[in-house]
Parts: sequence; C-alpha cells; structure tokens
Amino acid sequence: MDSDRALVQVKVSGLLGRFTHTVDFPASDEFVIVHGPNGVGKTMLLDLVSAIAWPVDLGTLARVPFETLRLQFDNGSVLTIDKNAPRDAAESEPRHAPAVGSDLLALSRLLFCLEPATGEEAVKWAPWPLSEDAGGPSETTRPLSRQLTARLRRDLAPGGMSFTHRQLRDYLAHRPSADDSMLFEALANWDDVPGPLRDTLTDRLPPELRHVLTGLVVHSIDTHRLLGLSATEDRRNQNRPRPILTKVEEFANDLAHRLAKELAENSRRSQELDRTYPQRLLENPAADVSEQDIRDRYDAQNDLRRQLGDISLVDERTSVIEIPQRMQDWQRAVLWTYLGDTEAKLATFRDILDRVSMLREIVNRRFLFKHLEIDRERGFRLVDDDGRDLDLASLSSGEQHELVLAYDLLFNVPSGALVLIDEPEISLHVSWQKGFIDDLRAIASLVRFRTIVATHSPQIAGKWADRMVVLGPAAE
Repeated sequence: MDSDRALVQVKVSGLLGRFTHTVDFPASDEFVIVHGPNGVGKTMLLDLVSAIAWPVDLGTLARVPFETLRLQFDNGSVLTIDKNAPRDAAESEPRHAPAVGSDLLALSRLLFCLEPATGEEAVKWAPWPLSEDAGGPSETTRPLSRQLTARLRRDLAPGGMSFTHRQLRDYLAHRPSADDSMLFEALANWDDVPGPLRDTLTDRLPPELRHVLTGLVVHSIDTHRLLGLSATEDRRNQNRPRPILTKVEEFANDLAHRLAKELAENSRRSQELDRTYPQRLLENPAADVSEQDIRDRYDAQNDLRRQLGDISLVDERTSVIEIPQRMQDWQRAVLWTYLGDTEAKLATFRDILDRVSMLREIVNRRFLFKHLEIDRERGFRLVDDDGRDLDLASLSSGEQHELVLAYDLLFNVPSGALVLIDEPEISLHVSWQKGFIDDLRAIASLVRFRTIVATHSPQIAGKWADRMVVLGPAAE
C-alpha cells in the first residue's frame, strides 16, 4: 500500500440488507479490532475490503449483499462502490440484462467512484458499463460476443468444463453472432465466467482508479487457515494420488524452499566477493583500524554465526581463525578486508534470521513439552523434551493455529500490506488469546504491515480495548 495512501476508514451500508458499519482506522495505528456478535457481518466486511484489492474480486462484490462500500484514505481520497448504481429512467436495466438473482445481475449494477484528494472531478467506472455516464464506453458490451467468440473457442477446452461452460462452447460453435443476452444466459454466476471474459470486463479500468486498487495490497487470513493443499494426481502415475498436506506441513516445505533460496543467494554473493578479494586487498594494502576493532568485529560475526547455526544455515565451526595478539600493518589490512567480506556474506541471511528467530520465540513460548527447531532440509520440525522427533500432524488444533498464524504473518505478508485476520482466537487457550496482539505487534514491527482483526473474543483485545470498534445489530 502506498505510504501516502493508508486506509483510515471503512464504511459499509446495507450489509445483509440491514446493517451500516463504520470502522475508523487512524493512519498512526498499526491495528484495529472489530468486535461484535454473530450475524452482524464482520467476516463479510473483511471480504469486501479484500475484494477491492487488485485484482478486484468482482465475484465477491456481486455475491455479498450490501448497498455501498466506502473506503477513505489518509490523503483525502475516497473510493465508493455502489451496488445499485443510479441510472436514468430510460435505463432502468441494462440492455440484455442477466437473469434476476444471478451474480452478473449484481455485477451489472456495480459502480466504482473515486473522489481524488485534489478536488478534481470524480473518476467513475462500471465493470459492465450501463451508459457513457456510468464509467466507460457502451461499446464495451455491444461487441462483447464478437470480441470473445474466437478467444472463448480457443480457451475453453472440451474436457473438464462445467455445464454452463459446455453450454457456452456449444452455443458459440453454432451461433458466432451471439449477443450479450445469450452470454448472460449461459453464464449465470461469476464463478462460471471464463478468464478472457473477466479480463475484458476490467481492461477499460481508468488509470487513476487502477493506481488506487493496485496500491491497496491486502493479505487475508480467514477461519479456514488450517486447510492445506488438496490432493492432486501424480503426473507419472495417474492412479496414485499425492498425499494431502496439512497447512503446517505445507509451511514447513515452504520454509525449506526459502532456506534453500537464501543459501543459493549467499553462495552467489560469496563467489562474487571471493573472486574480487585479491584485487581489493592489493588496492587497499593498509587498514587504519586498531587491533581491538578487529577483535570486536570478529566476535560480533561469531555471535551471528552461532545464531545462523541454530537455524542450520551455516556451520558455526567454519571460518574460525586465530587473531594474533600483536599485528603488523599488512595483517590488519588482510583481516579487516576479510571481515568486511564475511560481514557482507552473512548479511544475506539477516532478514530470514530475524523472521525465523521470531517464529521460534513465539511458538516455543506457547508449546508445552515440545519445541520447534529449524531444519535446512525439512523447514522446521518438532522435538519433544527428550529430544525425540514428533510428527507435525501430532500438533493439537490450537498449536496448529498458533504456528500457522505466526508463520503466515512472518513469511507471506508483503511489506506495507493491510492484513485482515478473521477470528484469530479459534482453538486458542485464553492465555494465548491474551498474548495475540503483543505477538501481532512484534511481527508487524518487523514485517511492516497494518491489521484489521475481527473477533468474538474480548480476551483478544485485552488492554487494547481502545482500539476496538463494536459492530452492533442496530441498523442506521
């Protein structure tokens, strides 16, 4: 998210046909907590904010029942999504409107409106434009079938299609002059819309609006966060399915890949420095540093090596050298250049070291009779108090939630993103719930993101009750 465009307020009206919710989120705050009873639309509010981020999820905007969604940014700009776009009496419905009750009917009524902070004229855009005034040229829909017929024939393969896709393919094969009404009929729901058609609906997005939407980077962590990878067929043996991975196992594999990538980058950097070391030493034959400076720098690097050894990235026993008690000028020059190179090599690991160290600290502060260890080949592994390896699948539901939440926040959230967390309290003991916000703040300070937390638990808020927005059942 652009540093000059932080989200400071979310307001949704007509949610579920009855609720109006306003969530203020000052730019100086790193998180806000949304609290309320079941049925007031907390999850839907998060879904709508997530849907606005690029690429825009028009399907969610079409399905979620609301009237208007308003996002205000700290630079003064306002983005409004109206689900019942105003139109002239002569345009009570768009030509060739989709069937009542379909996602595409809701889609055809959407209108985006960006009010710039500069006071310039508002920028409007309709995914399926209703008229020249609704945000784009009306020819977007008129030649839609003609534009897409060839692409749809090419992209819709005969196998594995849903009924609506098959219906559309067969129709286009016999009626290349299909008009919009037949497309609407064949595509009753947004999930059935092929990629080429989705692309056509967004390719006329005004650049000002695209800039705002692409700048709103959102990472969502929903209540189904423990669901892992689905079983897929092995291409070498179609009859043998691959095992289903839990989310914990998936993240362990992900960390192993990340560690391998860091080792490869370190190797590349090391080779580059080693190749130029002799020349740089010849160009700087003297070092104006004290012997104590050299020893201090060497000790600091040894401490860093020990930390990296704990996460299996380096062998802390390597690169051990004896520092002479008294050094000549050439020795100081050699050692200082060598230590500078070593510092540059080890620096490639700094970011992942900070993240892995925080992951271990958070998880091991919670787990009982077991702890998390980092392994170069396996990513991470569980070890009990007697030193025996434990199966990752042996973790309780609460332990899995704790590990998955911490890992996702530390390794999958882009810097500057807006993180949406739905019900972080799931399966967590009350004491763990009370520590959640402190853990979140520590991770956010490292990764740099802001968070909207939706929860039923007052323990999640704890001492941060002043950051809580209560969503009540009363409609405005």
